Amino acid sequence: MNYRLVKALRGLLSAAIMFFILALPVQAREEKVEWEKVDRESLELLTEYLRIDTTNPPGNEIAGARFFAELCKREGIEHRVFEPFPGRGTLWARIRGDGTARPVVLLNHLDVVPHSKEFWSVEAFSGTIRNGFIFGRGAMDMKSLGMAQFMAMLTLKRSGVRLKRDIIFLATSDEEAGGLLGAGWFSKNHPELLGNAEFLFNEGGSNVVDAQGRVLGIGVGPSEKTPAWLRLVAMGEPGHGSVPRPQSAVNRLLRALNRLLEYTPPVQLTPVVEQAFKAYATLMQAEQAAQFADLRESIKNPDFLRIFEMDPGARALIRNTISITVLEASNKINVIPPRATAEIDTRLVPGESLDRWINEIRGVIQDDSIKIEPILAFGANASPLDTSLVRSIRHISKKRFPESVITHPVLTGFTDSHYFRELGIHCYGFSPFVASPRELGEGFHGNDERIGVRPFLDGVKFLYEVIDHLSK
Repeated sequence: MNYRLVKALRGLLSAAIMFFILALPVQAREEKVEWEKVDRESLELLTEYLRIDTTNPPGNEIAGARFFAELCKREGIEHRVFEPFPGRGTLWARIRGDGTARPVVLLNHLDVVPHSKEFWSVEAFSGTIRNGFIFGRGAMDMKSLGMAQFMAMLTLKRSGVRLKRDIIFLATSDEEAGGLLGAGWFSKNHPELLGNAEFLFNEGGSNVVDAQGRVLGIGVGPSEKTPAWLRLVAMGEPGHGSVPRPQSAVNRLLRALNRLLEYTPPVQLTPVVEQAFKAYATLMQAEQAAQFADLRESIKNPDFLRIFEMDPGARALIRNTISITVLEASNKINVIPPRATAEIDTRLVPGESLDRWINEIRGVIQDDSIKIEPILAFGANASPLDTSLVRSIRHISKKRFPESVITHPVLTGFTDSHYFRELGIHCYGFSPFVASPRELGEGFHGNDERIGVRPFLDGVKFLYEVIDHLSK
């Protein structure tokens, strides 16, 4: 046998095999994702994350930011930690694409709301897993989604997939108090780190799943109502409680608040809300579907409007709303104070003007001596629905849930998305956690907050598939 010839042939064969491998499309050479390992790691990291107390106030989000920074360092992911205010941390991280498409941002907040320990059956920061649920403050709002976003990004990096877009992971502070110290600060001071991003994923999506687990709708939220938090300040003659004063500050304020309680703001059906109900109409029976598909005409019927507004959430989407939440006056029972204040949580339909709304409030309370001071307010706008992000969610949803349709919920609350819409980024609320109400979990801002283990793990994969499809 001619060993030189055999050796040469082997060399040629090896080169041919290597050429064939290199000639394959990039997707064919990717590492296959081992989802069992991803599931174990996702669950372990979420429970660890839930053990970090980032209650706002005071915040301490820097601990959460450093937690993600350590993970990024371990995985070789580019990242930066910011602490613009003591204890208030933000984490920015990025995996790079080839730049042929604009970046996509995965936005989440590190802070959680306070809890009342006596009403919880487990320690709120223990990450307890029990009866198929992961318990902890932030399990639903929104540490689970933040971890799902991180694991989707990490899995994309490990898989070796060639991405057209940069994937930017942004975990911010202070969302539960309006976001000024987190997303607001970041969007103002470091917009360059967003790289002219095209899209942003955030909380605010909601899915429609019936009690039997049949998935009817996957929500892609394009907008939300805007807060107009106002302080009413009344002044009056002070004195001893034994001598009543009809024009005291407290009495003036109470009369104004009574007028607000009796007031119903007019219906304002905005196009984005109209579109939201039109999308939901596809899930309804024929007669109802026709009414919701043309809501602008339907609400002219007083009987329909009365039934429609029996749902407080539906009512809140077509009117500005007023909730009286904070009262402050004397600190002693026998003292008539010179000053009394009320803080009211009002929410405005998308496109409403703050100045016009304050003038409307002033006309309702009928007392020009009462000052109206904005506490927190910003504009509200909507992101378009005909985009590649919406199409990617629709494509993956149809594969996973063939009977589902895409809906476009509008939040009655608000998120940090508005800071980034103001930069020209198309922002959407999207939840990849899809399950019946019984299996999904509960406890948003309430007791025993928890998310189902299975919906969480399935959500990591769902989000991965959507971002993968969007970024190829």
